[in-house]
Amino acid sequence: MITESQLHQLAELCRQASDIEIMPRFRQLEDTHIEQKLNHNDLVTIADQAAEKFIMERLHALYPDALLIGEESVYADTTALDQYQDAELSFVLDPIDGTWHYANGSVYFGVMLGVASYGKMIGGIIFEPVTGHYLWALEGKGAFDRINGTDQPLRVGRHASRKLSDTMGCYSFGVTKGDEREQALQIASKLGRLMDYRCAAAEYRLLVTGAISYVVFQNTLNLWDHGAGQLIAKEAGAATRMLNGEDYQPQVVGKLIVAESEARWQELATLFNSN
Repeated sequence: MITESQLHQLAELCRQASDIEIMPRFRQLEDTHIEQKLNHNDLVTIADQAAEKFIMERLHALYPDALLIGEESVYADTTALDQYQDAELSFVLDPIDGTWHYANGSVYFGVMLGVASYGKMIGGIIFEPVTGHYLWALEGKGAFDRINGTDQPLRVGRHASRKLSDTMGCYSFGVTKGDEREQALQIASKLGRLMDYRCAAAEYRLLVTGAISYVVFQNTLNLWDHGAGQLIAKEAGAATRMLNGEDYQPQVVGKLIVAESEARWQELATLFNSN
């Protein structure tokens, strides 16, 4: 459905959008260039909108029959999501994942682009505008980190022999509400060193490059935040499922555990289910 050469062509579109629309505005935004979506922590900038338009127009020119799903356009009109499972070829774009970081001058943001066929991810890119490096994967072909034009194979599991309490991971426990808040704090106290980047692009990178042992995502798990990342994580050897054991599905609500090994996934699932 899509070749390695075509996937790198897509990465080049991400690079062009970064060079033209994203990085020139980085740390140059004015207040009028930033808007709130759902709340003061959920932002969109002029760069998000311009980068999405830039990439979407070029995707349409290259693949005129493909379904295009972009975070910003879906926010205004959700109908494209309804066609995802039935589309022979889909592109799923988050023009700037980690907009809060971008808007506040932090470097933890990325462009995420997934390629799907009939609701199944077959290709994924996580492009890092600050460095120009990108993670990429094709279904069944492995996952790689392209740094200065050279591919480095990705394989998780560097810390698989360590006790859970001796590992580092990412867990967004701060967003839990109500009765779950106390449970989240109890679980966090049993884990090792914890981080919460509020940026899936950054957290997937940390996991698949072996820097951390797991990521626990929660609440509404948007396709544009997890489609490409899920494929790259799987191709790097990660165990990734919802807490209830089911596979990730677009827009599902719940906890998604992405771990460096099946044993680590089971360990985390047991901890969450027993508290």
